[in-house]
Amino acid sequence: MFAQVQSYKPALELLNQVDADVLTFETKSSGAIDLEAIGKTIKDKKIGIGVIDHHTLQVESPQEVAELLRLALEHIPAERLVVCSDCGMGREGMSRRHASYKMVSLVQGTNIVRKELGVPEAPCLGADPRYSLIRTG
Repeated sequence: MFAQVQSYKPALELLNQVDADVLTFETKSSGAIDLEAIGKTIKDKKIGIGVIDHHTLQVESPQEVAELLRLALEHIPAERLVVCSDCGMGREGMSRRHASYKMVSLVQGTNIVRKELGVPEAPCLGADPRYSLIRTG
């Protein structure tokens, strides 16, 4: 089933008819192959794009997240773009620690792009040493 990347293209017209505020797509694990088609087809809903791959334990860098967001913004207006992960983090045996690191990268990468767009950045308490459970002194 997962031998090749599945495309959302055949389903986009039907998905556009769904009564929902936000449609989400796994774009990180697919290499963002359908971003252009998603942006052209889904016009009246918010679009959630996955910028974190739940299939791997490799933690995405904030720069990788920002790069994918910039690509998405070429096809989806910022006011309709929602940042999320590709699905959940539990089914591949991912530890909470890995999931936490991935979510910190999601916020930090999003903040890189927010700064470029001139909009307020989101606080990232997971990266704030004041909230660390590790004693450093």
